[in-house]
Amino acid sequence: MIDDTTRGVISVWMGTSTQSLDDFNRYTDGMESRGSGCPAHRDLGCDFIDSDFFAAWRTAGNEVIPVERLVREVGVNAIETEQAILARCHALGVTEGNALYYYDHCSFHEDTPGRLYNELRFIGSFADPRRRIG
Repeated sequence: MIDDTTRGVISVWMGTSTQSLDDFNRYTDGMESRGSGCPAHRDLGCDFIDSDFFAAWRTAGNEVIPVERLVREVGVNAIETEQAILARCHALGVTEGNALYYYDHCSFHEDTPGRLYNELRFIGSFADPRRRIG
């Protein structure tokens, strides 16, 4: 379940998508419209996803890259947050991917640990203090 009132926390999903870009994007179609039937609403246990804080990202050409490169695309505020995400990826056995979601100011609690969300694995919710990576 999503809690989008959690300031200073970022939730991250990563993995390898085998879908076309259009099919991948269909998962979040209507995310800002309540009652839209958006697949992400069902999976994340919410009825609204704020695009000011939610991001979806895919590599160019669907290239699968090491998670050490992929994690750099997560919009974190502190290098410590990036390192914590990377450590959790390694603990989960996520070593590469081509896609990710992140939701800033949001914590997520899985009802079914280990399930996939549009082929992506929930990595975790991480403290993300307001210090920019520079």
